[in-house]
Amino acid sequence: MTPTNCMQSNPIARWHICQGSINGIAFSNEGAYLATVGKSCAGYLRVFDYSKEQLICGGKSYYGALLCCAWSMDAKYILTGGEDDLVQVWSMEDRKVVAWGEGHNSWVSGVAFDSYWSSPNSDGTGENVVYRFGSVGQDTQLLLWDLEMDEIVVPIRRCPPPGGSPTFSTGSQSSHWDSVIPVGTLQPAPSMRDVPKLSPVVAHRVHTEPLSGLVFTQECVLTVCREGHVKIWMRPGASDSQSGNSETIPSTSLKEKPLLSSKIGSSTYKQ
Repeated sequence: MTPTNCMQSNPIARWHICQGSINGIAFSNEGAYLATVGKSCAGYLRVFDYSKEQLICGGKSYYGALLCCAWSMDAKYILTGGEDDLVQVWSMEDRKVVAWGEGHNSWVSGVAFDSYWSSPNSDGTGENVVYRFGSVGQDTQLLLWDLEMDEIVVPIRRCPPPGGSPTFSTGSQSSHWDSVIPVGTLQPAPSMRDVPKLSPVVAHRVHTEPLSGLVFTQECVLTVCREGHVKIWMRPGASDSQSGNSETIPSTSLKEKPLLSSKIGSSTYKQ
């Protein structure tokens, strides 16, 4: 990581983190951490402390390159998707994969947490007990997922420290693994049998062309395909202020038509 000669110039720093191209980057909500994924980085996610310019942790995909990444609003989890057709959930506390999801039939090209969705159940502590996130892929599908804390807080086999015995741990007991997984270590892909598997709660074909991204807002979900078309899908209840024929996304399914669909750059596009 090389700073430039003048801090007022752009770019202010140049980071060389792997050989080859980088497919995606994402900053945590408060800007403290930077996650990167790349095609020629051997399918690795890398997480950096941005202010210290230090590699914190990372890990390898199950197969092929990672194409996209996204942070949860509380910076506890990172989503990745890629050429293995899977969605993976990485824990910053555990510094490794804590769940993986199967549902796409082709490469996963976009992932995002839904920070506007709130779980109907709460444990009364203010902590998230369920995270909602979405993924899109080259199979033209939008998938919605629920990550429940009860699903990932299960015994996961760990490599014991030298001279120790096999130990089991949960996602909330990570601090004591700092000596086992040092800062800056890139983890290999764990066995799928040792990691909880997720299934999508919604799967819907939303475009005719491969998808390239999705964005959650308070009122809707936006999906984008590689042909440049954007579709806007209204949330349940968000269409009350819209016209009577507005289409919505029910809580468990998707309508065939979005509220709006337009080509990027078209003069007919409406906000």
